[in-house]
Amino acid sequence: MDSKIQELTEKIYNEGVQRGNEEAAKILAEAKAHAEELEAEARRAADEIVRNAERRTQELRQNTEGELKLYAAQMVESVRTTLLDRLTGEICSANVRAAMADPAFMQRVILELVKGFDLSRGVVIESSEAEELRSYFATTAKGLLEQGLEIKSVAGKPTDFVVKPADGAFKIQIGEAEFIELFKSFLRPQLAQMLF
Repeated sequence: MDSKIQELTEKIYNEGVQRGNEEAAKILAEAKAHAEELEAEARRAADEIVRNAERRTQELRQNTEGELKLYAAQMVESVRTTLLDRLTGEICSANVRAAMADPAFMQRVILELVKGFDLSRGVVIESSEAEELRSYFATTAKGLLEQGLEIKSVAGKPTDFVVKPADGAFKIQIGEAEFIELFKSFLRPQLAQMLF
């Protein structure tokens, strides 16, 4: 009888161990499958985050490049305008002062204005010496540039640009700090914050 109880106990024990092992294997398999699902979902989410970040980065890069091109063009145009204004001002003010100092010249100008006055059209000033006038202004502008021309302000922003002759042409010298500050002033505040 003891042997039968022993046998029965062992059988119950073995069945319990077997069921426990089967249950443990089942739990492990379910846990592994769930872990794989979680890992796959996490990878998908991470891939989506990376794709969105790359897309936003590309959009930002394109927008930034577009903004930089726009503001660089605006800055170049502003420097050109300032340079032309400065040259025109120098040429005109010097020549007007000289003309005003010559009473005979002023009398001729007034006489020409009166001759060209037509009530239906207003005052028409014609220059028969247009090429001579063009040549005069070109020579005067070149003379001013050969002396060196400093530009202390562009679009209301302080600068330190110098236009001077070099290697048979005229070059603009721009300090790096001034260039950066001028360039930043043309950028929108959000872009300036983002980049600098």
